[in-house]
Amino acid sequence: MSIYGIGTDLVNINRVQRLYNKYGQKFVDKILLPEEKKLLQSDSNPVKFLANRFAGKEATAKAIGTGFSQGVTWKDIGVTKHRSGKPRLIFSEKIQALLAQKEISSAHISLTDDHPWAHALVILEKN
Repeated sequence: MSIYGIGTDLVNINRVQRLYNKYGQKFVDKILLPEEKKLLQSDSNPVKFLANRFAGKEATAKAIGTGFSQGVTWKDIGVTKHRSGKPRLIFSEKIQALLAQKEISSAHISLTDDHPWAHALVILEKN
């Protein structure tokens, strides 16, 4: 295995708070998958949750090499959890096909936050 791409993103949690205050559920619906919305409902700090997902999706799009262009959207990338609580990336069928085309076989994500910042690091591995 070799590294295909590394992506990182730093998000200001206060900025996400402003977006959430302004757009509310529209903001949530724009960036989260149904699986992520379920996690959001049980999270004690929804704005921090949203900031971490925002950073995770941005970092993933950067690691893929497309950013949010070439048809890649917020809802093509999801950040859920393993049973252990470790963050896990999930992808739409469209992105799964793109990853297969690029021979990407593994995706790793790390999330951290310390107010006012949320940070994500993504590493994609290639066969």
